[in-house]
Amino acid sequence: MTGTRQPVGQSLAAYVLFSSDRTCCVCREPGKDVQIHHIDGDRDNNTSSNLAVLCLGCHNATLIQGGFGRKLDPDQIILYRDDWHRIVLQQRSMRDSQEQSASQDINKMEVITSVAEIYRENEEYVLLAMHYHSMGNCDLRDKYIELAIDEDPGDQIICSLRALQGRPELIPPEVAKRRLESLTSNEDWEQRARFYDDLGKPVEALKDYVRGIGESLDQNSLFGAAYYLKEVVTSGLVNKLFTLAYEEAKAKNDLWWMTRALEELGWKDELKSVVLKKAKEIEQSGNPHLLLLLAKLKGDNVQAVELTKEIARGTHLVRHTKADPKP
Repeated sequence: MTGTRQPVGQSLAAYVLFSSDRTCCVCREPGKDVQIHHIDGDRDNNTSSNLAVLCLGCHNATLIQGGFGRKLDPDQIILYRDDWHRIVLQQRSMRDSQEQSASQDINKMEVITSVAEIYRENEEYVLLAMHYHSMGNCDLRDKYIELAIDEDPGDQIICSLRALQGRPELIPPEVAKRRLESLTSNEDWEQRARFYDDLGKPVEALKDYVRGIGESLDQNSLFGAAYYLKEVVTSGLVNKLFTLAYEEAKAKNDLWWMTRALEELGWKDELKSVVLKKAKEIEQSGNPHLLLLLAKLKGDNVQAVELTKEIARGTHLVRHTKADPKP
């Protein structure tokens, strides 16, 4: 160590203090007076890796000698410093994120308010209803739906607005009938499928989707086929059909199809409840697949393993042999 101390440069000191949030990296108590400490004791070694911010008390602890040596040795200070730098970075990142989010929220609210005001001035009640629906404000959505319907906007819009509310029962029967007739006349199967779905008729909806997708494939309209196939998946129609299958099987007390439908729906609690409630019936049935399901839900691993083996022994592929060639 040299006899003349080389002071820490202003820029470096600012960086070190900023990295530590002007807070001691050991005790981390805010508001204390702090110093820049040379970790290896060499006051000429003014590299950032050799500097740490300590309060006066923690700095004194690096100088105290005792039976077990210094209370704070260089290795400990490095660990404290690096850990504190990581925490400071996380806190700053969180603050920045919160400030950015707050700013975005302010801008978003300004846009929402401005757009609503424009629609209101133009008496665009349908657009206002859709605007508030997208915001999740059901009260204002419903208010403007009623104002829009009072203006008799036509069958298509009436049906669309009631579907937006999730209230298809409010569509007058004559309006629904005319809408279906129009879609049928135009052979617009995908739009008719959507309308059937809105009316709570998933079977009819899927029939039309399949018909429309099939025609798109026949016409080599691959995008159209893919688009409506994706719409089927995201619409929840598949689960609606499984739900109907479950209700049908339940009405017939068909335990196998009840459990299969519940498995496909992912209704684990309902599945467990049904299977355990029907445990005696399953045991009497001798159906190895139902017995395996029961064993799994009861946590009987030994029985589950044996049933799995039994099912494997009873599983055979059908082998077809070619007919002998004619002489």
